[in-house]
Formats: sequence, C-alpha cells, structure tokens
Amino acid sequence: MTELLSLKDVTRPADAVAHLLEEMREDVGKDAQHSRTLPPESYHSADFFALETAKVFRGDWMCIGHSAQLANVGDYFSIDIVGEALLAVRSAEGIAVMSRVCLHRWMPIVEGAGNARGFACPFHSWSYGLDGRMLGAPFMDQAADFDAKALSLPRVRSEVVCGLIFITLDPEVASIAERLHDLVPVLDKYHLADLSVAFTLDYDCDFNWKIAAETFMECYHHSSVHRKTLEHSFPGRLSSIGEGGEGWSICHQPLRAKGELSEILTPGLVPFDGLSEADMRQINLLQIFPNCLLGLDPDRVSVTTLLPISAELTVWHRVVLVNPAAMAREDFADTRERMQARGKSIAAEDLEVNGIQQRALHSAFAKAGRLSHLERTVWQQANYLRSRLID
Repeated sequence: MTELLSLKDVTRPADAVAHLLEEMREDVGKDAQHSRTLPPESYHSADFFALETAKVFRGDWMCIGHSAQLANVGDYFSIDIVGEALLAVRSAEGIAVMSRVCLHRWMPIVEGAGNARGFACPFHSWSYGLDGRMLGAPFMDQAADFDAKALSLPRVRSEVVCGLIFITLDPEVASIAERLHDLVPVLDKYHLADLSVAFTLDYDCDFNWKIAAETFMECYHHSSVHRKTLEHSFPGRLSSIGEGGEGWSICHQPLRAKGELSEILTPGLVPFDGLSEADMRQINLLQIFPNCLLGLDPDRVSVTTLLPISAELTVWHRVVLVNPAAMAREDFADTRERMQARGKSIAAEDLEVNGIQQRALHSAFAKAGRLSHLERTVWQQANYLRSRLID
C-alpha cells in the first residue's frame, strides 16, 4: 500500500500570538451587525502565519486545482503549498497527489505541467511511474538492502468534488465531499466537473492571503477600485451576501437592473445549459475555506487557488474554465485573448490597492475596523479562522 503523507505533528506554540487570539476571542458569538475585521497584526505577523500554517493549511483541506488540468492519462502539474513540493497526476487508476521530492537526495523530480509516461529526477535520474512507484535507481547495486521496486513517493490524501481537487495533510479530518454536500447542487448548475481549461494566470501578491480572499469576496469596493471596469454593470451596492454553509461563503454580484446580457456574457463563449433567468444575470463569488475562490459566471468559471508563501506574500493561481463547445470554435484564440486582457486589468486594480493596504496595516494606529453588510463574507472568513485557531 502506498504511504500516505501526514504532517499533523507540525505545530508551533501559540504563545507569541496569545494577545491576537484573545482579541479574536472577544468577537466569538457576535452577530454580523456587530462584526469587525481581524486584528491588523494578524495580517503581517510571522508567528500568526506559522499558527495558520499549522492549524489551518496543514490541518484542513486545501484546493490545489481542477481535474480539467489532468484531462488525460499522463497529465500532471506541480504545486508548492505550505512548504511542500507536490505533484498531481492522472494515471490509469485516476487522479492522485503525492510528494515530488526524490527519495534519494531531495531534488523535486519535475516542475511545471505537461504529459509524461513517468518521471526521472534531474539530479541522479532516479525514476518513478505515474503512480509514484520507483522504477529504477542507477548504480545502486552496491547499496546493501536497497530495493528500488519497494519504494514509492509518499501519497497525499486527496478528494475531487465537482472537479475541484482538494488535499489535506491531516489523516483524520472529515471528508471534504461530505462537508460541501449542500454546495454541490450550486456547482452542478455550472457543469463544473465537465468544463475545459481556457487558460491559467499567476500573480505574485505582496500581501497576506486573507486580504486576497476578502477583496475577492466583496463588491463593496467596486465604486472606488473598479469604477472604470465593474461598477457600471455590477454596482457594489446591489451585491448581497448569502448564508453559505459549512466551510463556504457566497456573494451574489447582480447585473444592474437595466443591464444587457452582453454586459455579463463574453462574445465567443457558450453559456451553460439549464441556468435560470436570475442566474444569467448575476455572477456568484464563492470561497471554500481557506484557499479556494470561485467566480461562477453564466458562461465561464474561474478557480483561484491561494498559495500562502509568508505572512506578506501570496501566489494567486487562477484556472479559467469554459464550455468545451466554446473551445471548439475557430475564433476561440481571439476570445481567450480578450478574456485574459480584461482579467488582467481588473486584477491590476486589486493588486495595487491590496499592496498599499498591506503596507498601511503595519501602522501603530491600525485597529480592527467595523464591517458593512456588504462585507459579511469578511466576517464569515474571520469566524472560520476563529473556529480553527482558538482552542
């Protein structure tokens, strides 16, 4: 049996952030009308980030991508998350996630994405199959009691829900599929498991992962930050926050009352079958805690995976998915180029303001701020973190 990688024993004492946890504890049980942000220090403290890494990222489920990235046998992609170099790959048996650190002298056996029949470490050519089993190790015949065929790369526990690939480093945490059972009907409306990859985008964000998630999940900032790109068609004041469910939250971003469908649909894409009139006139923004952000448009879905590097650096990895029928069109290359250009322009607006925000929250005058009803998702994320961090 292939060894499952477990890092549950990776912990860090919370003494250094006891004052932050105590301030967070003050808000336990409060209703949304009395909500406020987390303490500003929790967005830049290295000790707080270490606690999050141990209790949130290593102790819960994390999204790493979508099954459309692994459409064919041999497809793979590498990902670095909370200090682990991982490999997601589709073999004849299905999708698996494993460490990609060579069992010899720790070199990652592969980088990037592609299709392969197996993997050879670039350091000393130790080789592995798609299932992680070692196939060969040159010039090891004089190493006593060494049996290459008995070795395998450690597996990481994984589950696929509506095409979303989740991993956990905790062998005891409950199934993510069970946790998200009430979200599945929402995702199924957008045929999430059956979509194709249009393109991917990566951003290095010089701010805390929580800031990235909070900004994505509220439209309150549209009138200021996105006044030239989103506010006209999607006024922030019209947005609303849903109740969400266990482990997820949702923000509804409706088209303006007299808006045309051309303002929400992208020329060249194929809208999803079965959507209601209301669904055709709004974008749903979802967060699956902690690191998965979904944008559900009537004709495309974006899956954003937040990869925290440190308290003040985050990699934003986005996969944009569309109806396979759209990708079959002769003009799809032009459609993709337009989508990428618009996506980059909106992201640039957020990146600028979030970078400034990160620098300013170091101020001695920065305190927890009160929240609008349009920012209830910020409160919901804070409540999730309280549940994970406060004993």
